[in-house]
Amino acid sequence: MTRERTGLLIVFEGTDGTGKSTQLQLLARTLTEKGCTVISSREPTEGQYGQQIRALYSNRDSVSREEELALFLADRKEHVDTVLNPGLTAGRIILCDRYFLSTIAYQGAAGMDTAQILEKNAFAPDPDICLLFQASIQTGVDRITGGRGEELNDFEKADYLQKVASIFNEMDFPYIHRINAAQSIEDVSRDVLTAIEPLLEKLT
Repeated sequence: MTRERTGLLIVFEGTDGTGKSTQLQLLARTLTEKGCTVISSREPTEGQYGQQIRALYSNRDSVSREEELALFLADRKEHVDTVLNPGLTAGRIILCDRYFLSTIAYQGAAGMDTAQILEKNAFAPDPDICLLFQASIQTGVDRITGGRGEELNDFEKADYLQKVASIFNEMDFPYIHRINAAQSIEDVSRDVLTAIEPLLEKLT
């Protein structure tokens, strides 16, 4: 969806435990040091709908899949209207941890029709680039349980994440740039900077 915008929307996607949130923080710091005005955001948001979604992490079966999707769409609409569109119009660089590709992958893996999910997200501006972080599901699970010391929530079970990864693998949107997330944090960060460099050059 085309809009009048002078900013950049850089989206970080991937299955849980691929390190996208860490890389977003590193990129935000690097860009800020370069003098860029950066907005770091994420979905689900901290808004009213995002908080309802986060409550599902430990009790996902409390709503139907249709109700779950409706929450994600409502949260995203609010996010687009209050953060993304204003930021892009103002020329900001927005780094977003998860976006509508996650909804396609995660809700698709739960049995929803992926084409219909994409259609329902037509209101959301396309990313300038989507950095899709890819590592084995076992690597991601090990990072969550070992590295973070967390228990897997209802969206992080290995068999479910395998279905999510399969949907991510099939995506061929032109703005997707795949990143080998099995590398060291430093090597992944280098690949991220290489991927976004052409976009930054257009801003100068």
